[in-house]
Amino acid sequence: MTDEIFYFIPELLSFLTLLVCITTILFATKFFGRYGLYAYSAIVTITSNIQVLKLTQYSLISNPIALGTVLFSTTFAVDNILTEYYGEKAAKKGLYISFFGYMFFVIVMQIAVWHPAVINSECVNLHSELEKIFSPVFYLFISSLIAYFIGQRTDIFVYSLLKKISRGKFIALRSMISMAISAFVDNFVFSFFAWIIFAKNPISLTLLWKTYIFITYMIRLAIAALCVPLVKLAGKFISKESDV
Repeated sequence: MTDEIFYFIPELLSFLTLLVCITTILFATKFFGRYGLYAYSAIVTITSNIQVLKLTQYSLISNPIALGTVLFSTTFAVDNILTEYYGEKAAKKGLYISFFGYMFFVIVMQIAVWHPAVINSECVNLHSELEKIFSPVFYLFISSLIAYFIGQRTDIFVYSLLKKISRGKFIALRSMISMAISAFVDNFVFSFFAWIIFAKNPISLTLLWKTYIFITYMIRLAIAALCVPLVKLAGKFISKESDV
């Protein structure tokens, strides 16, 4: 009965995911400072790329949406928090940690999948399941890495530029603009590389825009708007002790 109830309310589950992310970001900021935010970004980058293997169907959107969109979108807010309170250099460091953490994860899990499967009915053996999850198509992996790096660098660059221009004012506006731009860049770069550049059978630009870019971007834009207050709120959770 419980499974049947949750099956019909994916919007609520996505909102719950967002609440968990926001709470975790504030908790990490409060008790671990920049190091907590580094860890959050690295974990979320890995987790969201696993979640993307499952689709969900929102009631107001006709096409299925890949999970991981909500989770991954919060990394842009973390970029802004790091840039705002710790500086552009710290934000870039967080990006590099997450980037190499994701690469390490994919590589070691791929090596694990390469181990021959052991056929033994008395032991738990999930080789085929692991193979499905951790053997992504190579061009999707490359596209994801390229999009992640470019999108995150764009976010940090735009936010830093706006901070200088505004002389540190208008945090909410700066956050919304930078997240809106970087989310589009990330989404566009991934879709363009995955479904046109590296794809064996490239799709049309019209289909690319309608199916893979526009709808996903609208969701990311909505999440960005919800995360805007988080950037300013995080400043109240920062303590000098957490960064020692």
